[in-house]
Amino acid sequence: MNRAGVSVVATLTGAALLAATSIAGAFEGPDGIQALPCRPTIACTADLVPPGVLELEAGGIYRSLAGGVKEETFPFLAKLTLAKWLQLQLGSNGYTREGAPSGTINYFDNLTVGGKFHLFDQEKYVPSVSFSFAVSVPSAAQAGYAEYDDVLLTAYVSKDIGPLHVDINAGLNRLGVNAAALSQGWGSVVLSTSLPKGFGIGVENYYFSPATPFASRDGGGLAAVSYNPVSWLVLDLGADVGYVPATRDFSVFGGLTVVPFRLWKD
Repeated sequence: MNRAGVSVVATLTGAALLAATSIAGAFEGPDGIQALPCRPTIACTADLVPPGVLELEAGGIYRSLAGGVKEETFPFLAKLTLAKWLQLQLGSNGYTREGAPSGTINYFDNLTVGGKFHLFDQEKYVPSVSFSFAVSVPSAAQAGYAEYDDVLLTAYVSKDIGPLHVDINAGLNRLGVNAAALSQGWGSVVLSTSLPKGFGIGVENYYFSPATPFASRDGGGLAAVSYNPVSWLVLDLGADVGYVPATRDFSVFGGLTVVPFRLWKD
């Protein structure tokens, strides 16, 4: 294990969590607004925060990849709900560092922009349903950074079943649309539940089909703990074991989701 890489992610994540906890005690966020994080799982909820609400997510991830490669990424996601049925999203895997026996590369990953369209709210026998469309474009020319565009389509289904909350996602990524494009399918299922004192736990299983050379076959089992000290702030910490050793051994991660303010009300 690359202790230095884990230390970098842990230190920055710990500092972010400490700062967020301090802010929670001193700052009054939007009254009654519940943050709805996509973090820390691959799958995301089908539900949206109310119109006018800005929601921000950020964190750090350390991955042990095949071939002795150690990767650190610092992803972020900004979400602004324009209407009950539409949310704009802007995100990225952010600053990325890949260390291998052959050398180290650093780059800022693709920017992804798109819209999430909410179709149904959940009812007694009906789940919440949404879908999204997004494009991913290179940030800038950088040494060791593979530049290509992607198109991303995702369907979301969410339902509360007793104490369990279930999120099911399925997607299709069209990778390298400015080159020899390939399609990558993926799916994920998350089960989560709330615990006393604002804590929660969740487990996830997911799979990505191969799309070589743009993306390798991948899959994993993820477990995470969340802490919701106030409605508009959620902290997360967890680990992920890869099911495909030829791609990845494990990941560790931590981060937060915050609703800093509401720009307008209905």
